[in-house]
Amino acid sequence: MLKYTYLVVVCCGLLACEKPAIQIEEGKSRTIYPDMIGLNGNLTSMDQPWNHDGFVSAVESIGTTNFRYPAGTLGNYWDWDKGWLDASVPDSAMIKWVVENNIHTSDYRYTLENLAEGYRKTGFTPVFMLNMLSKDLAHSVRNLLRARDLGLPVKYIELGNELYFNLPYEMSVYPTPEDYGKTCQVWIDSLKVHFPEAKYALLGGYIKRRPRHTNWTQRALKYCTNADAITFHKYSPAGIDGRIEQKDITAGTEGTADLSTVTRTPPSGGLAAIQEWEVGLLQNDSTYANFLATARDAALYYQKINAPEGMEIWVTEFNMRDDMSGLRGTWANAFYDAKYYEVFMNSPVTITNIHNVIGSKFAQIFSSSDLMDFIKWKEVEAKPWALSSQGIATAAFAKATAGMTTSTKLEFSDDQELVNDLGATINTLAGWKFSTPDSAKLLLINYGRTPQTVRWDHLEDFSSALSYSAPAEAYITDGFADLLIEESLVGSSLILPPFSFTLVK
Repeated sequence: MLKYTYLVVVCCGLLACEKPAIQIEEGKSRTIYPDMIGLNGNLTSMDQPWNHDGFVSAVESIGTTNFRYPAGTLGNYWDWDKGWLDASVPDSAMIKWVVENNIHTSDYRYTLENLAEGYRKTGFTPVFMLNMLSKDLAHSVRNLLRARDLGLPVKYIELGNELYFNLPYEMSVYPTPEDYGKTCQVWIDSLKVHFPEAKYALLGGYIKRRPRHTNWTQRALKYCTNADAITFHKYSPAGIDGRIEQKDITAGTEGTADLSTVTRTPPSGGLAAIQEWEVGLLQNDSTYANFLATARDAALYYQKINAPEGMEIWVTEFNMRDDMSGLRGTWANAFYDAKYYEVFMNSPVTITNIHNVIGSKFAQIFSSSDLMDFIKWKEVEAKPWALSSQGIATAAFAKATAGMTTSTKLEFSDDQELVNDLGATINTLAGWKFSTPDSAKLLLINYGRTPQTVRWDHLEDFSSALSYSAPAEAYITDGFADLLIEESLVGSSLILPPFSFTLVK
């Protein structure tokens, strides 16, 4: 296992490969929020989570600048007064997995007071997700005022979670998107009396399977003219074998793969054999391109919610959803998530919350040693409170964007393209300059399996670069300690290691 290794180079330009350096040019710029990169905060597996030192330290090591509360479908039943699920909601009205995991009967609590403790310790900006299903407007107004009194900034407000799904409770309260839009208009007007500077996000939808789903965003916005943003959620399978998401998704099945769409046939022999085969496919350029293209194409679904031009998009949930895939937890998983972030950086997206901060399937942070037990082809044990490969990808974007207000896309003169099984191409280099009038950082990504030398006259405006990399197939179980870390001084050129993130300061 690789541990922290520092390689200090006098000038990266002296190590240029025989191949001519790839020239970097500045492309389009856009304004970004200095707290753009965040976490979805479903924390119901812990009691008063911000009292746990290991958890707090792990969140600090990611460096995310916003945090969603109370997060996800649970938020549709959240009693903010007590910091747990609303006892008045019958089990039959809740989404199935909440009851199956006995979350509704737990003695744990996650209160606003505890959220305020997290804010004091880490400085994140909350993204408040309101309960518009089981509680009324007065409940939200009262508790957002309480949040402000606790010292929490009330800056981002999200109006419910995935109410577009045809679940009985949701349909009884909001029979149509028009009903939802009319309610949002009233809620936003009322909330603006107390929080005039806050931003308000309406649920966006792209599902078209049933009449209630169709054109959800436009129909809701017709009756809600005071929203600032539209929210977008997306999950996707690993897709290294070509499979894509099934079309008939329902609440809780987002990202589930359609097995009929595979372009590569998995072996027989059970889960262990399939997982080992999946990891082996990382060595093939076409199947690796399948993997990266699946994430890119899923992220591009933001276009299908049809947000009006100029309107912000908040991606408050996204991730790979392939629960038993052998690729989950590999270093390649970091680059899958990076493709999501790459699309969002080059789009109208202003807020992101990757799902989820901890948990059994999507963890940015390992909260226990058994979270890699789903890997059956070899023994893999996680280190509690270490970052997963996904957490490291999020950390790369969080550390690069924190405090920055402008993002400039970087263009590369010779960007290698991989071709997937369907003939689609995927670029192996990406980068941005993040800046304020007084400072700047670069984030450069090499998705490819060979080192690349890049050249830019403006590199000499920077002083140092920090790259972290590992083999694509390596399982990351101990966070940054599993990576090769290379620190270098910066000249007019810079070598990007294979499968690497490089932060230039």
